Amino acid sequence: MSGAEPTRLAVVVPDLGVGGLQVMAVKLALALDRAEWRPAFYTFDAEGPLAAELSAAGVPHRHLPRRPGVDAAHARLLAEAFAQDGIGLVHCHNITALFHGARAARRAADLPVLYTEHDREMPAPLRHRLLHRWLARRVGAAVAVNERLQRALVRWEGFPPARTGTLVNGVPDPLFPGGRDAARAALGWDGAPVVLAVGSLTPVKNHANLVAAFERVAAQRPDARLLLAGAGPLRGALERQAAALPPGRVTLLGERRDVPALLAACDVFALSSDSEGLSLSLLEAHGAGRASVATDVGGNGEVLVHGETGLLVPPGDSGALAGALLALLSDAPRRAAMEAAARQRFLERFTFDAMVAGYVALYRRLRDRRAA
Repeated sequence: MSGAEPTRLAVVVPDLGVGGLQVMAVKLALALDRAEWRPAFYTFDAEGPLAAELSAAGVPHRHLPRRPGVDAAHARLLAEAFAQDGIGLVHCHNITALFHGARAARRAADLPVLYTEHDREMPAPLRHRLLHRWLARRVGAAVAVNERLQRALVRWEGFPPARTGTLVNGVPDPLFPGGRDAARAALGWDGAPVVLAVGSLTPVKNHANLVAAFERVAAQRPDARLLLAGAGPLRGALERQAAALPPGRVTLLGERRDVPALLAACDVFALSSDSEGLSLSLLEAHGAGRASVATDVGGNGEVLVHGETGLLVPPGDSGALAGALLALLSDAPRRAAMEAAARQRFLERFTFDAMVAGYVALYRRLRDRRAA
């Protein structure tokens, strides 16, 4: 790219809230070499807290609201923005973004499109699948964040196998300097065993099931504590549920920016979701070298190797979840072996640098194919 103008990259996302999709898209964009790529974000549902992070980094972002329902005219507004901003490549995250972004890219000089699928139920209703098949023909390349999603894109939605692959998420190395003792000292924690969950307090994360499971854990391990890091609409309901346990057993920490310290200081990481694509919080737990208990949904089984880096349990089963947490809290040697294996698996498969390199290779391929 020596001497060439940077390619202007449009990143189309529903909003800039603090969700896994949005965090991944923003971190990816901020990691790109500005000598080769100039990212800009386009939202259609809302902006959100991550808009400030983009502004601080000098990355432009436009919010172009869509009308409720199927807003067929929105593509024209988005195409005009692409043309004004000199966009040369479009990256759409999830299917609604693809609906708007692919049609806008076609209107704006038939720009190349990359599509990332993060998580969604498939097969969709037939009328949706027919639309998705039409969109698939307008995508230069598509990637899913786990293998299950990749197979579903090809089988149910007609994405061409030759142009559809898997590109797993990666996260910056979350290892905390000094390890568990230093992290506990920094946080002011005592020596009580701690189970930590990190994630938005929304229905899909099913923290209610985790709190129910922990009630069983606390009956056998009264010294254990459960900490929930994250914000969301279910905070009040979870606080009421936690109030049924003795004071201090369950603590809601709210939104935290010191997740590496929390991970280093905890004993077991827990993920109780009913659905996941490829959980960034589970990747961070592995990167921090923490044994985990997670529900066997989405890509969790592709991150966590059952019996080696943690334990998988059925979704919604508080008894199984409680049993797995007790098993790890009560067996320090087994937990230590899982911690080492989790850290090694992270380094081999889920680093942030590997994810960025994968996307840059796709960007270059689409850009160069169009130039040719």
